[in-house]
Amino acid sequence: MAHPGSPPRRLSERPDDKTGRSRERSRRAARPERPRWQADAFGPDDTDPDLPPWAGPTRYARTSQRAAAADPHAGGYVGKAGTRVDDGLRGGPADAAAAAPRSRMAARRQGRAAATRLRKSRRRVYRWSVVGIAVCVVGAVITVIATQSSPQPTTYVTKLLPGEFKSVPSACGSVSAAVLAQYLPGSRTTTNQFSGATQSQCSFTVDAKPVFRLLEVSAQAFQPFAAASGNGSASANASDSLALAKGTLAKPPKKSPLSPAQIAVLPHLGQQAFAAIQRERASGIVSDVVTVVVRDRNVLITVQLSAQETPGFSPTPVATLQAGATAAAQDMLAKLKAQQVA
Repeated sequence: MAHPGSPPRRLSERPDDKTGRSRERSRRAARPERPRWQADAFGPDDTDPDLPPWAGPTRYARTSQRAAAADPHAGGYVGKAGTRVDDGLRGGPADAAAAAPRSRMAARRQGRAAATRLRKSRRRVYRWSVVGIAVCVVGAVITVIATQSSPQPTTYVTKLLPGEFKSVPSACGSVSAAVLAQYLPGSRTTTNQFSGATQSQCSFTVDAKPVFRLLEVSAQAFQPFAAASGNGSASANASDSLALAKGTLAKPPKKSPLSPAQIAVLPHLGQQAFAAIQRERASGIVSDVVTVVVRDRNVLITVQLSAQETPGFSPTPVATLQAGATAAAQDMLAKLKAQQVA
C-alpha cells in the first residue's frame, strides 16, 4: 500500500500481458486490409448491409449507371447540400487518356485545314501571276508586231515645194479686155473685192437692159497644212479645197437659192478643172450660174458667170456662160505662169 505523497509504484508487467499483446499484433497483421470507402459527409443516410458496422452512415460513390441517373450530363451526382461528387467518369485519368487522342485529332484536323487553305491561297497567287505574265507577253508581242508592220509616219511638209507658187496675179487685171468685151458687152463696173499676195478677188458687172451679167474671178495660193491629205503640202491643200468646192456645188446647203449643180470635167485646163451649172432663184429673180474651178499646183482659180432671166432682161444661153467663164479662167492661168515660184 502506498503512502500519501509518495510516487506511484510501477507495476511490473506480467508475462501473460506481453504474450497477449504479441498475439494481438499478429492478428492485426493477418487481418485483411479494410477497403477505403469514399464517403460524402453531406449526402443522405445510406444503410448498405454490405458496410461494416463501424463505417457509420456514409454515401458511397456509385458506378456510371447511378451517376447517369443522377445527372447524365455531368459525369457525377449531386449530394443533398449541392456538392458534386465525381464518379470517375470525367476528369479522371481515364478521361484525360481518352481526351488526349481527341485533342491530337482535332489539332491534326485544324492543321490540315490550315494547310489546305494555304495551298489554295498559293494556287490562286500562282494562277493570277501566270495570267498577268501571259497578258504582258501578249501585249509585248502585239506591240512588236504593230511597230514592225506599221509604216513609218509620213514627214509633213512645212514649206512650199519647188515649183509651187508664192503669189497670185491680180484678179482685176488678169482678165483680158477682149474676153470682157465679148462676154460682158456694154458699160461695165469693176469692183476690187480683195487683193493680196496670196489671194485676189474681183467682180465685173453689166447692168444695162436687155443685159445683166455678173463675172466674179478669184485666185488663192494655198500653204502647207498638216491636216491636208498626203504629206500636207500646199498642192495637196489646194486639191482638197477643190474637192470640197465640188461637193458643195453638187449638194448645196439647205435653204440655199442655188439648185444642185451639174458637174462636168474640163480637160487640158490646169492640173484639175471642172464646170458646174446651176439655177438660182432669189426674191423672184431667176438666174443661170456657171462656175469654173481650176487648180494649178497650189493655186486655185474660181470663175463664176451668171445672167438674169427676169422680165426686161434677155436670157443668156448656158453654153455662152460656160465659154465666158472658161475664157476668164484661161486668162488667169496665163498670168499665174508669170508669178514667182519656190
